[in-house]
Amino acid sequence: MINRLDRFVYLKGRQIKAEYRDQIVEAYQGNPFIEALPCRLSQDQLFQMLYSVPRFTGDINRLNSEERVELVQQIKPSYWQPLSTHFERYRNLYNMIKIGYQSRNPLTPIYQRQMAIGLDRILAAGTDEFGRNLAGNLQTAQQMADIGLSGMGKSKSYERILSLFPQVIHHSEYHREPFPCKQVVWLHIECPSNKSVGALCRNFYWAVDKLLGTTYYEDLAEKDGRAEVLAKRMSKVAGQISLGVLVIDEIQRINRGYSGGDEKMIDFITELTNSIGIPIVLIGTFKALYLFKSSLANTRRGIPDGYAENITDRMRDDWEWELFLKGMWDLQYTNKFTALTPDLKAAMYFHSLGIPDFAVKLFMHVQCRAILYEDEEEITVNLIEEVANKTFRLVQPIFQRIRGGEEIDPAEYEDLKPDWISFKEYLMEAQHRITIDGNLSEEHKLILLQHNRRILIDQLTVFAMKMGCSGDVALTYAEKIEVQNRDAGNDIELLYLEIAKLVFENKSNVSKETEEVEEKTKQKKKPTKIKNPDLDESDIRFIVSQGNLNNMTIDEALRDSGLVGEYDEFV
Repeated sequence: MINRLDRFVYLKGRQIKAEYRDQIVEAYQGNPFIEALPCRLSQDQLFQMLYSVPRFTGDINRLNSEERVELVQQIKPSYWQPLSTHFERYRNLYNMIKIGYQSRNPLTPIYQRQMAIGLDRILAAGTDEFGRNLAGNLQTAQQMADIGLSGMGKSKSYERILSLFPQVIHHSEYHREPFPCKQVVWLHIECPSNKSVGALCRNFYWAVDKLLGTTYYEDLAEKDGRAEVLAKRMSKVAGQISLGVLVIDEIQRINRGYSGGDEKMIDFITELTNSIGIPIVLIGTFKALYLFKSSLANTRRGIPDGYAENITDRMRDDWEWELFLKGMWDLQYTNKFTALTPDLKAAMYFHSLGIPDFAVKLFMHVQCRAILYEDEEEITVNLIEEVANKTFRLVQPIFQRIRGGEEIDPAEYEDLKPDWISFKEYLMEAQHRITIDGNLSEEHKLILLQHNRRILIDQLTVFAMKMGCSGDVALTYAEKIEVQNRDAGNDIELLYLEIAKLVFENKSNVSKETEEVEEKTKQKKKPTKIKNPDLDESDIRFIVSQGNLNNMTIDEALRDSGLVGEYDEFV
């Protein structure tokens, strides 16, 4: 249940007494926080728990038009079709909670050592290069960001999935030993609109106080502090209440200006996870991507080993869209049922762009229009188009440009789609696990392909350089081998062999070319016959040149021609 008291918004769940269950994973055994968690639901059980439709068991034909319009209004809050992404979110959340508690077993000596040292000192000391805190405990908390298009139902998904877990578990005795403790399994808060991280902290304290009857808001909320100090205070409280996972929704609402800029925001987010090891899920639209792009660009300090992202784009026109649409299509309250034809299905996708929130609103408005103004109360393609043009007139111009594949300034629709250029660079840089659903997934596949090719070319380039090639030549060989062997799959040994052949062939060719060049050089250096100009045979230049041709010295040539006399000629 969402509570909207004053300016603070948080989700409130149920509280139960602890019942402990055997664990099959050895690392989970003997940990009362983990053993008290509910059993993992199967996919069929999860479907039954998440699926919902408006309830009405009467005869629609006995209702007047206003009563049927009233039923139509129940479609949006009540219709929920579980999809594969919801199952994936449940598994991620369940795993994060269990793994996060793994390093926080209250019965272990290292946990007691943490309590003896004090959370303040542990938080102040931070972690060493191996991720261990002052007590020597290695945190196992994971962090996940769920970023996506507005209207895809991210927040509702988490609300429904979190409701499957108890929010507070009351422990009193464990294995016949006293164990009085309150375990808060999850806490879901929303970022206040256009506020600072300080306001987010106050929302956190308020939610904890309303849940447990504590006074953290009174004690801590009004204290000023830097982002990292605020985060440490939150982490300390989270540790004291044995929090399983903290879900922060609408993270894009945090105003960077009020929070001291991007760097401060990143410090705050990373401190939350790194300080004391509380698993965190951040939910936001594409506006929040700057947090993760910046943290990657500056340093990798904010990316824990278990960090993952789920990026959700509008639905593709595939079996899941058909499943979603068919489930909704049965909720007709017109006096004439209209079967879902391929043309109607195409019209719904065309005008909603595969965004569930738009599709539900369009379907509701079409039914209301048919009930109130159409004699036949039949849903037609023309009626869908007419209602869409009126209901979505503010977004239709952008929709039209998106359908046409036009490049649009991201500022015009940053809630609909990320700046694809920077987003593409971000995906290329990311080393952690990113899952993308919807239309962006096809583009993501291309990015991954390019990313893998770049890594492969880098590997081949380094290999060629080790064989003696210069950097430019090695890169040229690597790109050539990568292009020639794209159909060979990922046989890296074959590619190493091919580039080695290329390097050796080139060296052999270079050697031959070098020999030919040297030979030509030698030939150029050989004495060549000097073509004498038309000289008289008595000309001394002619005599010397002829003597040179006959391997005679100048003296011998001149002496042979009689131009040099004997030393005793005039004696």
